[in-house]
Amino acid sequence: MIRALITDVSRVLLFPKDRTYTGSLNDLYKEESLKPNYKFFNYFELNEELLKFYKSLKGRVDVHILTSDIIQDAPELKPFWKDVIGKIFSASKMNTHKSTPDAYEKVIKELNLAPHEVIYVDDSNENLEAAKKVGLQTVLYQINEKSLSQMGTILRK
Repeated sequence: MIRALITDVSRVLLFPKDRTYTGSLNDLYKEESLKPNYKFFNYFELNEELLKFYKSLKGRVDVHILTSDIIQDAPELKPFWKDVIGKIFSASKMNTHKSTPDAYEKVIKELNLAPHEVIYVDDSNENLEAAKKVGLQTVLYQINEKSLSQMGTILRK
């Protein structure tokens, strides 16, 4: 039985407004947030449909975040996480990388869960492979329709 869903933020729950931007969202955030008159949502767009799906899981499946760095801590995002997200994990703060199994082992240990009780959602195959090595079920985020369908299938098992 699935007890938790762990999701990435960058290019899963949050996208650059400029869809041609291919760099790190953490780097974009670090650079732009230092500018005068900075407004978070001038640079970033929230995946409200996926967040709504995560919120619909409340009471059945806990939803947590695992990201690489710091963007999830942006004050502008806190109201959106409030009623949806449980714990927030940062690989950099845990002195690890999402491309290594160690990151997922630390998270499931902290959550006191068995690997088979967790779905991990990310847009990076490298990160998903590391999660699979620990035994997590994984979903490659591409577009909402496809990813929501995959998550629904796993949750119905």
